[in-house]
Amino acid sequence: MAFVPAAAQAADEQANTESSAPTTEEIIVTAQFREQRLQDTPLAITAMPAKLLEARSQTSIIDLGAFAPNVNLSQSTALNSNSITAYIRGIGQDDASFALEPGVGIYLDDVYYGTTFGAVLDLVDLDRVEVLRGPQGTLAGKNSLGGAVKLFAAKPNADFGGSLEAGTGRYDRINLRGSVNVPLSDGLYARFSGTYDKRDGYFRLLDYGCANPGSGIASQTSAKDCVTGTQGGVDVLSLRGALRYAPSGSKLDVTISGDYARNNSEPPATKLTFANRAAIAPALALQDFRTYAAGNPFGGVPFDSRFLTGPKSYSSYENYGGSGNYTTIFGFPAQVAPGTFADKPENSTETWGVTGTADLTLTDDLALKSITAYRKATGNSVLEVDGSPISVLKEGLRNSHRQFTQELRLTGKLGTLVDFTIGGFYYKAEDRAFQRIMIPTFQYDFLADDRSDNRSVAGFANVELHPAPNLNLIGGIRYTDDRKVYAFGRTNADGSAIPGIPFTPNWLVFGLSGLSGTFADQRWDFRIGANYRLSDALMVYAQVSTGYKGGGVNPRPFVADQVLPFGPEKVTTYEAGFKVGDGRALSVNGTYFYNDYKDIQRTLFVCPTSASVTCSQPTNAGNGHSQGVELEASWRPIAGLTLNSSAGYLDFKYDTINPLSLITLDMTAPFNSKWTASAGAQYEAGIGKAGTLTPRIDWSYQSGFFYQAVNNPFNQVPGRSLFNARLTWASSDSLWQVAAAVTNLTNKFYTVGTSENVANFGLATAIVGRPREWSLSIKRRF
Repeated sequence: MAFVPAAAQAADEQANTESSAPTTEEIIVTAQFREQRLQDTPLAITAMPAKLLEARSQTSIIDLGAFAPNVNLSQSTALNSNSITAYIRGIGQDDASFALEPGVGIYLDDVYYGTTFGAVLDLVDLDRVEVLRGPQGTLAGKNSLGGAVKLFAAKPNADFGGSLEAGTGRYDRINLRGSVNVPLSDGLYARFSGTYDKRDGYFRLLDYGCANPGSGIASQTSAKDCVTGTQGGVDVLSLRGALRYAPSGSKLDVTISGDYARNNSEPPATKLTFANRAAIAPALALQDFRTYAAGNPFGGVPFDSRFLTGPKSYSSYENYGGSGNYTTIFGFPAQVAPGTFADKPENSTETWGVTGTADLTLTDDLALKSITAYRKATGNSVLEVDGSPISVLKEGLRNSHRQFTQELRLTGKLGTLVDFTIGGFYYKAEDRAFQRIMIPTFQYDFLADDRSDNRSVAGFANVELHPAPNLNLIGGIRYTDDRKVYAFGRTNADGSAIPGIPFTPNWLVFGLSGLSGTFADQRWDFRIGANYRLSDALMVYAQVSTGYKGGGVNPRPFVADQVLPFGPEKVTTYEAGFKVGDGRALSVNGTYFYNDYKDIQRTLFVCPTSASVTCSQPTNAGNGHSQGVELEASWRPIAGLTLNSSAGYLDFKYDTINPLSLITLDMTAPFNSKWTASAGAQYEAGIGKAGTLTPRIDWSYQSGFFYQAVNNPFNQVPGRSLFNARLTWASSDSLWQVAAAVTNLTNKFYTVGTSENVANFGLATAIVGRPREWSLSIKRRF
């Protein structure tokens, strides 16, 4: 701490006296409703400009987490359709059900996206990304108690220009990216951009009978390599267009934008890691799973460890066949013939949205902003969880989400003493989850048609006082009124009514169709802080802030009396930090935080007062606390050389917990990696008239964490270190660029998530991360 301010001052003096000084463009953020330099913003925030995203080969929102401390962003397991699992400081959401709320807010041009479904977004023609850590209850609103990820697209402007890029690589990779900015007339500008990313799957699906002759399971393929398909393939198209009206000297600036994305990617690469019927809970131990044997319900090859593939092989015996022989939990046999549920693997989404943003300068000291948006997402998924020719559980999902949002902000200042923002926010969403669920040992093969109506209204104010030179006092408050109605529909797979006769198909879910549950709540959030600039090179700050994740209704009741609401999850964070440097030659930012975590949402698996003691009931199960440290640094010690690094530490403890959740006080919350770290280095070397050559290497580290609240070895994700490398040539006029890149340079075999259900089915699976991949691209600017 003693060295850094002096180093920063020396770097600043060098930048002012040497024409070849290693400076970079300042990063401007809008986390507090107005434009500020990153180094003047008293928040724990990671800002990534477009150039840095390109240099790191970051093309998707899930790539952002590796380079921000205490941030975990990943593709959800197949059970959660095409959705994102987002956690910041150990707080987030891993369930994509529309009945539950995100814990990390996702924003596109300041438009809140209200679900994790369809939120695996491509980074298309961005100006910057802001990752805010800690509760953003007053600045961002509901469901940002862990933090927020904000994507800001490049705005149309008065300069004609653009770029075209094409690339290839491993797994028959095809990458196309392009953008163009066109001034149509004085004050009227347009911008269009698009990306296309296509890669074959890296995870092979093998026919068990073909790969294991004489096993008693007949081969279903004529392929010599026994490969019937793949997982992990990518097929994403994203388009965006924007029209901006901003005449020179006008007090009005209006931007209307639209975007469309079509994601036909394959399901996540899911590997069976454990298969042992003996591990099933005693209450369910009668059930058994075997391969289908026509005319012999007691026959078939049993589900066990024979269906495991090599521990580091990118392969599985999954065939999505939807068939098998079974012993139900009631002790009698059942058969599901091939073709009963024959849907093929799928994991697609289609999203689009329209946004209108208007900025009106009322006076020199007063401005009004309006943000109006409509978004829609639809998607289909077909999944199995067993990694074998036997269908232990199969689901087909068709999700749809549509939302309308309106936000108004009035921003101004009173002389040099006060900066303020007051505003209001309205959110209305309609969701539908249509599913076919087949679990033969429970006699399940039914259609679920659930609908959710979600409405939220909020008012907020943020005030910053400047009582003395270099001293700022901040206060913020937000009031939110939430209401959600969740309605249930249940029929047999053929659409007929469920009769409810004991031991007939689907009798366990009889009585749910037509029921609904309602959650309603009002919530106040606040923020109080102060920051003081000790010198031009050092600012310190401290604050107390709150946030919450909205409550909801149990989306998976076993019987009617389990259709119950649960309350919001809340956090109060005490935070202190410092920011060193001006964000050009040297910056070092650090934060300490303490989270007081209340009414934590967890799932009860035992409901003693219900007609069914077995349940899957979300509830506010306990309280806890966590604390941690975050550090980020960027340094350009000499011209051309850039160094970046970050580190995070997180420690979580439960204070109280409901034992019916099966969680014990010595367990840790899911997605809580104790350590995260990253580092990057690049050097831009001039090669005369031939241009420049820039090698770059990046490293990221994440310690192990548990994927589920009930910790056990089967849902533990091991820690990992990953390296990426890139070499970029640019012409002397910067119009041409050729880049060669390698991700996962050391070809590390690692997992990013798990789906563990040992107690019910005696199995566990893991999502396998991408292996080493090379790519080569050429870009032309104009």
